[in-house]
Amino acid sequence: KHLEDTSTDVKQQAVRTIASLARKVQEPQLEEIADKLATHIINKTDEEKRDIGSIGLKTLVGVVNQQTAPAVLKRVTPKLQIGIQSDTEVAHYCLEILNDLLKNFGMLMQRELPALQTSILPMLASPIAATRKRVSICVASLAICAPDQLFANLVSAIFVSMGEAKSPDEIRTFIQTIAGISRSVGHRLGRELKRIIPLLIELCESPKHQEDVEMLENCLQAFESFVLRCPKEIGPHLDKIVSIALKFIKYDPNYADDEDEGDEMEEDQQEEDEFSDDGDYSGDDDNSWKVRSAAVKCLAAVIRTRPEMLKELYQAVLPQLITRFREREEIVKMEIFSALKDLLRQTQGRTANPDAMDEDHPSGSDFHHLPNTVVSMLDVDKLVKAITKQMKDKSFKTKERCLELLRELILVLNGGLNNYLVSLVPDIAKAIEKSAKTSLKVEALTFLCLLLEKHPGADFSKHVKDLGPSVLASVTDSNYKISAVALRVCGRFTTAKHGGKRLLQGEDQFIQNMYACAFGRLNSQDQDLEVKEAAILTMGEIIATLGDIVGPSNLNGCLPVLLERLRNETTRVTSLKAIATLAKSELQIDISIICKDVVLECSTFLRKNDRALKQAALMTLNSLIASYGKLIGDSLYETVMKELTILVSDAELHLTHLALQLCSCMVSKAPNENVNLIHSYILPRVLVLLQSPLLQGIARNSLRSLFANLVQAGSGSKYKELLGQLLGIVDGGNQLSRQSLSSIAQCVSSLCGAVDDKERFTTLQGFINTLSNPSGPEQMKQLLLHCVGEIGREFDLSQFSLENVIMNSFTSSSEDTKAAASHALGSIAMGAISKYLPYILTQIESQAEYRYLLLQSLRQLITLKASEGGIGKGHDSLTGHMSTVMNLLMDQCDSDDEGVRSMVAECLGKLALIAPTEVLPNLKELITRESVETRATAVHSLKFTITDHAPVQELAACITDFLLLLKDDHIMVRRAVLTTLNSATHNKPALIRPLLKTDWLLPALYGESVYKQDLVRTVNLGPFQHKVDDGAELRKLALAAMDTLLDKCAEQLDTSAFLHHLQDRLSDELDDIKQAAYQMLCKLAVREPFFVREVLDTLADPLKNVLNKKTKDNASPQDVERHNELQRSAMITVATLNKMHDSNTCHKFVSMYESILQDAKLKALLESVSNDTEGSTSAAMEF
Repeated sequence: KHLEDTSTDVKQQAVRTIASLARKVQEPQLEEIADKLATHIINKTDEEKRDIGSIGLKTLVGVVNQQTAPAVLKRVTPKLQIGIQSDTEVAHYCLEILNDLLKNFGMLMQRELPALQTSILPMLASPIAATRKRVSICVASLAICAPDQLFANLVSAIFVSMGEAKSPDEIRTFIQTIAGISRSVGHRLGRELKRIIPLLIELCESPKHQEDVEMLENCLQAFESFVLRCPKEIGPHLDKIVSIALKFIKYDPNYADDEDEGDEMEEDQQEEDEFSDDGDYSGDDDNSWKVRSAAVKCLAAVIRTRPEMLKELYQAVLPQLITRFREREEIVKMEIFSALKDLLRQTQGRTANPDAMDEDHPSGSDFHHLPNTVVSMLDVDKLVKAITKQMKDKSFKTKERCLELLRELILVLNGGLNNYLVSLVPDIAKAIEKSAKTSLKVEALTFLCLLLEKHPGADFSKHVKDLGPSVLASVTDSNYKISAVALRVCGRFTTAKHGGKRLLQGEDQFIQNMYACAFGRLNSQDQDLEVKEAAILTMGEIIATLGDIVGPSNLNGCLPVLLERLRNETTRVTSLKAIATLAKSELQIDISIICKDVVLECSTFLRKNDRALKQAALMTLNSLIASYGKLIGDSLYETVMKELTILVSDAELHLTHLALQLCSCMVSKAPNENVNLIHSYILPRVLVLLQSPLLQGIARNSLRSLFANLVQAGSGSKYKELLGQLLGIVDGGNQLSRQSLSSIAQCVSSLCGAVDDKERFTTLQGFINTLSNPSGPEQMKQLLLHCVGEIGREFDLSQFSLENVIMNSFTSSSEDTKAAASHALGSIAMGAISKYLPYILTQIESQAEYRYLLLQSLRQLITLKASEGGIGKGHDSLTGHMSTVMNLLMDQCDSDDEGVRSMVAECLGKLALIAPTEVLPNLKELITRESVETRATAVHSLKFTITDHAPVQELAACITDFLLLLKDDHIMVRRAVLTTLNSATHNKPALIRPLLKTDWLLPALYGESVYKQDLVRTVNLGPFQHKVDDGAELRKLALAAMDTLLDKCAEQLDTSAFLHHLQDRLSDELDDIKQAAYQMLCKLAVREPFFVREVLDTLADPLKNVLNKKTKDNASPQDVERHNELQRSAMITVATLNKMHDSNTCHKFVSMYESILQDAKLKALLESVSNDTEGSTSAAMEF
């Protein structure tokens, strides 16, 4: 009623209430409101009513949901169809509303879509530009929800009309429409690119369109959209698109410019402002820059989405981008800088973790960490000179972009600008002057900080006078960002060295001024936290490095302020880092006025529920006690020790490591005060910790150091007591794991290593006597065997008759005792190879019953030798035994015992680390033998060779021969190849990357991921039949290898083919395989969303089947748990796919997602996984 009111204000108020009413009224009232508004919008005579109707309908469409929308559509759509055919103004209103309806509720308008398409398509040829624009947008929205056949008709109709179009305006409209469809549903348009691309290329190359700026711009924008939205289908056309974009990046028909790219960058060229107006030329009416802008954006799209084309882009695009630095339009120039920045970032991503085999440059090179191909293509000299020239431009935006490019270049090269400091510093100095723009100053200071950080040893001394005053002025700047970055630059100046000396040597006045500026910021209360933290860290570096120049009076004023900041909750972690820097200073700064207070504060931090704070406090205490242990009294030591007690546990092993490291430091620096404290407070916790199977790594190493220091500090008087306590852990009757026994044994070994030979001999003799007693407790025997082995690793025990003790232990009824004896024999042989290695080899041949255990001993010995980095020298070397060991292992490759073969494979693999030139040729010979077991063992052994310290060059020469066995007829061999492939890809991906370009590796790998009926056999179990899938393990291993390839070699993979094979595994019979497929699908959805969106509809059914599957009524709890975990994994995948851009354009997926929202249980699961994965970069992290 009020919509008909004569007062405009009343009408506007009535429209504002529509949003609230639509959520509350019943369906009949909602239909009435929609009908009234639709009637207003098609009113031909009253423009005010049309405005009211348009605003009201847009509001209504924005608030109705999928349940209430049909009522609105029923009343509105027929009137919109009428309005579209009405006069121009009414049609414009109706097209805008129709576009909103199609975007929001297109899936509910399936019946009306054919009629709507028929109505609006002819309007693309309208003589009115505004109409054509609205229709083009509307068609793009219609393409989202159109069924496949209707979509095909739509695209065909556009092609036909485009071919019949006479005027350039019509052609441009059709190109805009195609580009709009591509942006909306590129995955659906992809199959039509083979028709579209040639047509657009023809338009771009046609002489009659070379001055049609809009036509060229539209074609290039369409190319950009295809590159981004149709990644699979655009591949064959990329070279031509890049060529066209490079042509039009220079498009400027109204401006005569020298096209000689080489002369542009010559050093001797006059330094003039080439971007100022030239002669009488005026660019006010020139819009050719739009073509250049579209061309640059098209190139940028290729750069961002095609990392595999990096080499081609460097060769073709990089020189052109550098040349186009002369671009006179600032908008286009910014886009050129952005494209070049993208190219450098792609380079950085490809070279961040190079493999050893890529590092074949001289170590002295600035670019030693980059592949040769990249270094040769990245013309650093030309690029830096071009950027330096642009730094003299009048535009501050240009200078900012130049500094951003230089930052990216430093990150790519990890430095590499030593030779350009002289040319760069003047421009940096100018950019940080007081009059410079704030954003430019921040960028320049950030770059300067990175320049100092990435060029250690560079001679900046002659530039301090040029940069110093402006940097110090920036420290006092009112802008917090400038001040914070300037403080960090001061810190870099402070710590920088040249020729082994301090950079600021002889700059006493500058140092005093820098100290004063930093202290002013440190002492100020009312400033941003970022500035406070930067001031604290910088002051710590100044005092630690330049304290002798700063002087005692300044120190006495600064240290109390640091203590005050330490007591502040917001700055205490930063203050701890600064104080730790002070404590580690070579100048031995006198901090006695705050030392005890700092220690007391740190001890209180240890009880806080803040991991970062406790970690920083422990590291600071360690540094303080190492340097100033004598300043700390007994009471303070006891206070610290009490706080450390709670940290010694297996709950947080890194903090345990730091706590034990601190204890060890306290014993070393102040033994008289701390040995007894350790025994009273720490040792009881340590004895409990040793019983944990989680103790390992650096925490265990710190514990070993503590025991050794305790013995040394006590001059051996504590040795027997500590030894008794360690052995007493087993006497307590606790059943300990192998890991715990090994940890205790290593601590015993540390104790024995800290005493003299006589004491050690007595201890070992006691161990042997206990082991010789057949009635002794098994767990004590296991512990003593581990102890003997650990001691034997470090000392020659050939004087003891340990072989009899070991062989007697092999007869034990306890498997743990046998394993401990085997481990001990290998470790003892490490310290006395000349005696025990021949013994082990002889026993392997003669003692078939104990062959597996003896092979374990041999493996232990080889592993220990391999960890040393090669064959040793002298009498303890493997040199004289290599051929014997090799022949024995090769003879055992075809053993009937799978355990023996597995052990032989590991021995051979570790042996190849020691002598690759001897072992690898023998392994190549083994893979040619007829025995299936021998081939499988030889291939499997390579898994243990390909580690962090693998002989890469030797492996690269032969790995193809091993992986070709992926075509072997026998499952056992293929299983071994897949395992080795996965290991190689994970540890040394550079070995695998060249093989991914071959025509056999990936097809063979994908073939193993396929379900094969001929590998399924039926086993009769009495009255029942059970199906056994022999190919299940192969599929699991193949998927594991694919997952590793996706992580390590993604740029070498054809994502489309990879995804095709992955899709099939979503319907695999095994839940484990489905979950592995879900995990990879989530990764692809984040990394390659365009490829995944192309097949999103085909993913809906397998995911829906899993989510709707019910467990049987009699299912076991384990089956229910597995089922729930599978459904959770599937739902995580759905949530991840739904987050992809334009996932709402895939009908079947949208329908499945809506069905999930209708099911209360599934909706709850979806909300649960969405909350769990909130904020993560990938939902795959949940797996």
